[in-house]
Amino acid sequence: AAPLSAMAAARPATSLMATSRLSMGAPQARLAAPLSAMAMARPASSLMATSRISMAAPQVATARLSAGMPRGVDLNLDKFNLSQVDIWAGTLAAPEGAEKLTIDTEAFWLDLDGPSSATFTADDRALLSDIYNPTLSDRRNDGACFVPPPTSLTYMHKLKQLVKEESMVMQERKAHFFSTDFNMENVGPLFPSSWTSSIQLDGQAQGAVAPRVPRPELEAQQELLREVLSSATPAFERQTEDGTHFLVYKIGSLEVRATKARDGRLSIGAVFSVGSAPPLDGGCRYTEDSEKVVKVTKYVERCSSGKLRCKYYVVVRTEEGNAVVVEKLLNGSVVWTENPEDLESRNFLAKVMRSEDCKGSTITVGELRGSARLSAASDGMSPSECKQYAQTAYRLAIGDFVY
Repeated sequence: AAPLSAMAAARPATSLMATSRLSMGAPQARLAAPLSAMAMARPASSLMATSRISMAAPQVATARLSAGMPRGVDLNLDKFNLSQVDIWAGTLAAPEGAEKLTIDTEAFWLDLDGPSSATFTADDRALLSDIYNPTLSDRRNDGACFVPPPTSLTYMHKLKQLVKEESMVMQERKAHFFSTDFNMENVGPLFPSSWTSSIQLDGQAQGAVAPRVPRPELEAQQELLREVLSSATPAFERQTEDGTHFLVYKIGSLEVRATKARDGRLSIGAVFSVGSAPPLDGGCRYTEDSEKVVKVTKYVERCSSGKLRCKYYVVVRTEEGNAVVVEKLLNGSVVWTENPEDLESRNFLAKVMRSEDCKGSTITVGELRGSARLSAASDGMSPSECKQYAQTAYRLAIGDFVY
């Protein structure tokens, strides 16, 4: 056989050009004439199509050939360095049909309901937990017949879109429920129709809702509110399809709205004062000494100081609708406050120890005011002594104790 250099020298130039262009164009078997002649006869539109195809096709192989890199398998093993670690930045394609494969049924539920998951990412686990919510789905009852969902990107994307739409509806429900526009008698189209009674009494007022004033300072005390509500009975309680409870508590003139998740966690979203506040002259209306006592209540509230971490106070209400708060501080002084503006909030966060209806009593505000002055001390008091003073003031107000 002749040397390769001689064969290359004897090959026509047009043939070399045809071979070079053929690697980027049509197969060689269809070439019947020199490529230069075919190029002259080819319409411009065909040339444009070929140009566009070459721009769209991968250029990796062509670039490597033009750079003089070896074709086929690179056997330059003398340049391979075992001591050098290279990080491969490519990706591996999964086998065809792998996106339709599912995991074992038992492993699926264990990873979904367990404390941690070795199969799902945090986002995927949250997504599947919403889909297989026990309140909405009974698929756990299928047992060994249950088939976990496929994990293809298209299918998972559809699931995420559906769950996102449901989440947006829930956010709209909560926003309306925690607003002043929500009416327990007419909940509106965002909530199930079963929440609204179809029976209405004859002559029942239409849309008569007392005004509600937001109380953000009370809403901020979440932990304390949860403790107070733990022993309270909701005036309104309804459940949505996903198991979320919507609750309304009424304590005095305050209204607390909260939601309870499937895990029992209570989330307080709004606190309102119902109705108009009583008119106060500068926040403190004077109480006449001649006013008679009609009700006495003893409270205990949390305190950040003192050995007991709590303090006691007494609220006295008169026949004229006034309220007087009596308490003794740790410094020995007696505090006498008439119609304080924050009394409603303070009573709501406190706990009632004792309460007595004193209608028909002869005890007057003047008598209580005089005993309060006599009880003041210049020296400090212990928490127990302050507690004892509140008990004494309570008994004095109901007529069960005389100095």
